[in-house]
Amino acid sequence: MYDDYYEEILTVQEMAELLKIGMNTAYKLVNSGEIDSFRVGNSHRIQRSAVTDYIINKRTSRKQ
Repeated sequence: MYDDYYEEILTVQEMAELLKIGMNTAYKLVNSGEIDSFRVGNSHRIQRSAVTDYIINKRTSRKQ
Protein backbone atom coordinates (compact mmCIF):
# COMPACT_ATOMS: atom_id res chain seq x y z
CA MET A 1 0.00 0.00 0.00
CA TYR A 2 2.63 2.54 1.01
CA ASP A 3 5.01 1.49 -1.76
CA ASP A 4 2.50 2.59 -4.38
CA TYR A 5 2.25 6.00 -2.74
CA TYR A 6 6.00 6.54 -2.53
CA GLU A 7 6.43 5.76 -6.22
CA GLU A 8 4.29 8.82 -6.82
CA ILE A 9 6.94 11.11 -5.27
CA LEU A 10 9.47 12.49 -7.76
CA THR A 11 12.79 14.28 -7.46
CA VAL A 12 13.37 17.38 -9.57
CA GLN A 13 15.53 15.31 -11.92
CA GLU A 14 12.81 12.69 -12.35
CA MET A 15 10.27 15.43 -13.00
CA ALA A 16 12.58 17.01 -15.59
CA GLU A 17 12.98 13.67 -17.34
CA LEU A 18 9.23 13.09 -17.27
CA LEU A 19 8.53 16.51 -18.83
CA LYS A 20 11.59 16.29 -21.10
CA ILE A 21 12.92 19.64 -19.91
CA GLY A 22 16.26 20.82 -18.57
CA MET A 23 17.17 21.02 -14.91
CA ASN A 24 17.21 24.84 -14.91
CA THR A 25 13.65 24.93 -16.22
CA ALA A 26 12.59 22.26 -13.73
CA TYR A 27 13.98 24.24 -10.79
CA LYS A 28 12.30 27.41 -12.09
CA LEU A 29 8.96 25.61 -12.11
CA VAL A 30 9.26 24.37 -8.53
CA ASN A 31 10.87 27.54 -7.14
CA SER A 32 8.16 29.73 -8.69
CA GLY A 33 5.39 27.48 -7.40
CA GLU A 34 4.09 26.66 -10.89
CA ILE A 35 4.54 23.02 -9.92
CA ASP A 36 3.65 22.36 -6.31
CA SER A 37 6.46 20.77 -4.31
CA PHE A 38 7.66 20.23 -0.77
CA ARG A 39 11.12 20.17 0.76
CA VAL A 40 12.95 17.37 2.47
CA GLY A 41 16.05 19.00 3.87
CA ASN A 42 17.56 20.90 0.95
CA SER A 43 15.83 18.82 -1.71
CA HIS A 44 12.53 19.39 -3.46
CA ARG A 45 10.05 16.54 -3.86
CA ILE A 46 7.08 16.63 -6.20
CA GLN A 47 3.95 14.52 -6.23
CA ARG A 48 3.29 13.04 -9.65
CA SER A 49 -0.25 14.46 -9.43
CA ALA A 50 1.24 17.99 -9.20
CA VAL A 51 2.98 17.39 -12.53
CA THR A 52 -0.28 16.14 -14.02
CA ASP A 53 -2.09 19.24 -12.70
CA TYR A 54 0.57 21.47 -14.27
CA ILE A 55 0.13 19.78 -17.65
CA ILE A 56 -3.66 20.07 -17.49
CA ASN A 57 -3.46 23.75 -16.50
CA LYS A 58 -1.05 24.49 -19.35
CA ARG A 59 -3.26 22.74 -21.90
CA THR A 60 -6.37 24.49 -20.60
CA SER A 61 -4.80 27.96 -20.61
CA ARG A 62 -3.42 27.44 -24.11
CA LYS A 63 -6.88 26.65 -25.52
CA GLN A 64 -8.44 29.86 -24.18
